[in-house]
Amino acid sequence: MARRVGLAARLATELCDLSPGVWRRRAVGSVSSQVAYVNDDPELADVIAEAWGTVQTQPAGEWVRTRTGGFGAVVVTHGDWWSLIARTGGPVLVLSDRVRGVLRVDQDPSWREELTELVAELANVGRGLPPFDESRLPPVPMLPWRHRD
Repeated sequence: MARRVGLAARLATELCDLSPGVWRRRAVGSVSSQVAYVNDDPELADVIAEAWGTVQTQPAGEWVRTRTGGFGAVVVTHGDWWSLIARTGGPVLVLSDRVRGVLRVDQDPSWREELTELVAELANVGRGLPPFDESRLPPVPMLPWRHRD
């Protein structure tokens, strides 16, 4: 775990300090990462689900950290066996004790919107803001085209 957490800190520093163009060409996180698709790997789906759980429980500051970089907010969050490192607007990187290497999941078109939302919510929690609470949304109003049962 210590090795993973250390690498996550290094990747977060790259995302904070490097422009997107330089990051793509020179950063360890970019050069060593491999694109992975969430639907192709149940463990990646578990990481995303656990990260959403982290957003909803508003954990202690040590589990979710948000730093402001020159090119967007950078968030780092850790689970028991995984770490997620992301910059708002991408990329989204995953480290796992179960999978060797750096996985880049923001290139998955079917998960792009979900990951964008997740990163924004993690960034807010890392800043100490309360997690998003769906129960506070007002009920959907009766619309004229909806049929009553």
